[in-house]
Amino acid sequence: MDDETAVSTRERTHHRRWSIVFGVAGIALLPWIVLIYLGQPPTAAVGNLALAAGGALTAIAVGLVVCAVLTLLDSAYLVMTASATAALALCAGFFHVVTGTATDPRAAAFMTVLVLGPAAVLCGGVARREVTPGRRRTSDRVLAVLFMVAAVATILAWARTASAGFPAQNAHHLKLTWIVLDVAEAAALITAAVALRLRPLLVPVAASVTGALLFCDVWFNVVGAVGDARTSGIQMAFVSIPLGIAAFVVGAGEVRRDPEASRPAR
Repeated sequence: MDDETAVSTRERTHHRRWSIVFGVAGIALLPWIVLIYLGQPPTAAVGNLALAAGGALTAIAVGLVVCAVLTLLDSAYLVMTASATAALALCAGFFHVVTGTATDPRAAAFMTVLVLGPAAVLCGGVARREVTPGRRRTSDRVLAVLFMVAAVATILAWARTASAGFPAQNAHHLKLTWIVLDVAEAAALITAAVALRLRPLLVPVAASVTGALLFCDVWFNVVGAVGDARTSGIQMAFVSIPLGIAAFVVGAGEVRRDPEASRPAR
């Protein structure tokens, strides 16, 4: 067996192992979703809302700034950062709008959609561009400026929301929120598992989305919860965090293995 064949065999084994891990994890979430449907109260007390919202928006703003830098550097890791930032923006926006935890839910929903919606679309579009050969590339400088504008808008939105205050209150539609989030996580895990077997080009995107959703879930579940719900969230974090880290590591490994594979022709 020559060296090239040996490397190819190791890669297939690596893909198969992680495909099994992600596939089993995704399927294991299905009974958990049923338990949430049966036992999750639709409304519950929450706390640390300023920290929960501020942490999520800070992560999104940082992701946008990193996207701008990676765009100018023409880095192959842009596809992962853009994918993860898009997932974070969608997850945080969905959580903020549906649970209605802001002082003025309607105004908060409008601000969230106005700021995080375009940010998610921008990052999603860039991630798609990075894995679609032959697509026309927008000027890197233009993209970098758009990322920075989105980052500044996110920070300003957070400052405006924080100035209104976050009094302790109940979060609403929690059953819907957690079911949708867990379904998204299961779908992302299974997509990553399938991509590892059939479409390695999509692994960085699927893995980044998976990791971002898992970390977002842990963040809101631990920081925003109170009492027994927080204890349960911390326990679940011992599963979600290692799985999220593994997803990012697998995605980064795929980019390192073939950095040009995820980049369209100029």
